[in-house]
Amino acid sequence: MKAKKNTQALSEEQFLKLYNPEDYKRPSVTTDLLILGINKDYSSLKVLLVKRNEHPYIDRWALPGGFIQNDETAHNAASRILQSKTHLRDVYLDQIYTFTKPDRDPRTRVMSIAYMSLVSEPDETSSDDEAWFNLKFTDQSIELSNKEKGIFISYTLKKESFQNGIVRYENFTAALAGKEGLAFDHIEIVIEGIKKLREQIFYGNQAFCLVEKTFTLPELQLVFELILNRPLYKKSFRDMVSEKIVQTGSEKKSKIAGGRKSKEYMMKEV
Repeated sequence: MKAKKNTQALSEEQFLKLYNPEDYKRPSVTTDLLILGINKDYSSLKVLLVKRNEHPYIDRWALPGGFIQNDETAHNAASRILQSKTHLRDVYLDQIYTFTKPDRDPRTRVMSIAYMSLVSEPDETSSDDEAWFNLKFTDQSIELSNKEKGIFISYTLKKESFQNGIVRYENFTAALAGKEGLAFDHIEIVIEGIKKLREQIFYGNQAFCLVEKTFTLPELQLVFELILNRPLYKKSFRDMVSEKIVQTGSEKKSKIAGGRKSKEYMMKEV
């Protein structure tokens, strides 16, 4: 078959030999991870944050992340960073969104492909530069707190609506309520990640990633309620999850404060 030529009468092989990538500006690409877990007593969502030890945003807390290497995909990079921070493999990891605001990083043009991971048993030990923070997300605010370190970060939220053609979208914008917030645009990653989780939790299996392999129904219901930030009617909830769970035949003491023994369940194998 005769080789096709472009407008300069070059074959693809000739074109690639002459092609100079330096003719075009190339943004750097990172991946950032929203790693979520649950308190041991199911009282709060938790998010893993790291303290930056270099400019920009030195000494500010941020989501774990790093640059994507030339020999790896974004998912490979996210898996590598997740394992280095949690020492876990084969846990839930899903892409949230690609963040591309031109000024999101003061160093240069940096795009971030953000991922969300869900961890059922977070190691709550902390260090000077890495810790789990309680996360509270309502329609009015986002609060991140670590009592041990005496850190409280709060954002107020404004719900905005905008038209794109005939489709109307709703979006949250965050304004820092205190002196110092998360580095870069990481609060936007938190917002988009929680929004996505709320949209998917009713038809996906994400909630099961935040409980132990066996669980009680009160524990599973609390996971849903923490993510949605609203109570659920017990009977409706149990009807909703009934086809996804199976009894083990044993009883288990719930880890919820004041919990008592309840029937033990596990996720039904597909």
